[in-house]
Amino acid sequence: MTTSLRNAVLTALAVLPTARSAAQVPVRAGDTTAPVLRAVPDCAPGNSTCTCEVLRETLTGVNATLIPSDGANYDDFEDENYSAACRLPAACIVNPKSAQEVSEVVKILSQTETKFAVRSGGHNYIPGFGSVNETGVLISLSNLNTTELSADTKSAKIGPGNRWQAVYETLIPQGVTVVGGRVGAVGVGGLMLGGGLSYFATERGLAFDNVKSYEVVLANGSIVTATADNQYSDLYKGLRGGITNFGIVTSYELYTYPAGDFYIDARAYGPNQTSDFLNAVVEYQRKGQLDSLSSISIQLLSTGPTILMLYNKPVESIAAFNPFYNLGAYTVIAPAFNGTLLDIMSLTGSRFSTGDISTYGETFTHEADADLMIELYDIFVNETASLPSGATGVWVPNPIAASVATAGKQYGGNSVGLKEVPQQWYEWFITWTNSTQEQTVWEISQQITQLCTAATEAKGLSLPYLFTNTAGKSQNVLNSFGADNVAFIKATAAKYDPGQIFQKLQNDGFLIRNL
Repeated sequence: MTTSLRNAVLTALAVLPTARSAAQVPVRAGDTTAPVLRAVPDCAPGNSTCTCEVLRETLTGVNATLIPSDGANYDDFEDENYSAACRLPAACIVNPKSAQEVSEVVKILSQTETKFAVRSGGHNYIPGFGSVNETGVLISLSNLNTTELSADTKSAKIGPGNRWQAVYETLIPQGVTVVGGRVGAVGVGGLMLGGGLSYFATERGLAFDNVKSYEVVLANGSIVTATADNQYSDLYKGLRGGITNFGIVTSYELYTYPAGDFYIDARAYGPNQTSDFLNAVVEYQRKGQLDSLSSISIQLLSTGPTILMLYNKPVESIAAFNPFYNLGAYTVIAPAFNGTLLDIMSLTGSRFSTGDISTYGETFTHEADADLMIELYDIFVNETASLPSGATGVWVPNPIAASVATAGKQYGGNSVGLKEVPQQWYEWFITWTNSTQEQTVWEISQQITQLCTAATEAKGLSLPYLFTNTAGKSQNVLNSFGADNVAFIKATAAKYDPGQIFQKLQNDGFLIRNL
């Protein structure tokens, strides 16, 4: 890129906001206003190659902007996507190291009308959501990876590029933790925007119900802080469900809680115990889950069910888990012990594989019912029997207490419309390594969702909510929140992104444009 072009870009970055952008998004003292760019010379609209040249000249630092010809460095950043099917060849990958640099990137992409995707940890397994091909730019937030505990230790500011393992390793030695991910390798950003299930959900709601403030880069480049009681309170609530429709979150300030020891017990049961196991899950939901310190994480494999039982106090056993204690013979995965959240991360660390493995799954929700759970698992087993060689399926029902919805209301409200009843959220998934099998896996996945949804509706137990973190590409997540919440999300997006930058240029996602 010529010196004149670089100077033109830097001059454009310094232009004051237009009157319209200032009126649409008020900025208070302490917030940073990053103005809209004027025309960037020589870049035709949507010319990703030219845009990458501009970005490479604008951002400084090691690996700030990587292009495919950078070889191994580029490949390493592309491969951060968890599912191999999501590793798309972006025209360039930018790695901003501050909110201010994210702002510069957004302004350049907006003015050059270049397609983009945003990735924090890369765990989303839908191609194109946290990835983009050569027609666009991938914004990697991996450099926004600080964890800062407040002076009074009551909150922590956490960058979206963190993995939960690193967050816990920073906070737990200081005696506190946050409501975050259940697996250390998962990134902060995607989990927080999608809601986020944690081991504290029954007591404290979803992860986004525990956000004190969001730092957000808006479509015009402004950097604002949204809280429950400032002038961005609508944005604050919108981000509790509205996902990527408003801007790019560059920091989450989460409330902290004392980091005590857990009772930890991990077991596996035989395939012939599956029906009894699923009955035990519903019995636990109706009785044991009323003890909000208890939580379970389960998977159903071809070898039988597995369960991780946790209690947020050090004890020897707990009555809440009696339905599982009473199942009879089991295989020890980890003998019952009292340990920390970091010990739990060690147990769950192998839950997600990487390498050349592709993953895809979908979700649906229903009221707790054992007979229905057995029927649904039979559907899954029957349909996955036709998977191509080497592909495997895992069935994951998440038992959700009514108190999860209640906590969301108590902690400031969210935009997802949960019903206050015991329910199941599913995150079943299929893994495969042969790229030629992708279409077959997709077709089987669609069939599983259709049959399972029909079964829940036939029993009158279907619930509309679709869990964002585990939903599939064709699922209508936003509409599952209810008409009032959809209207609110639309209005909030129109206010903070009047030019529809995040609708027109963002590569894919659960976006308003798809409603």
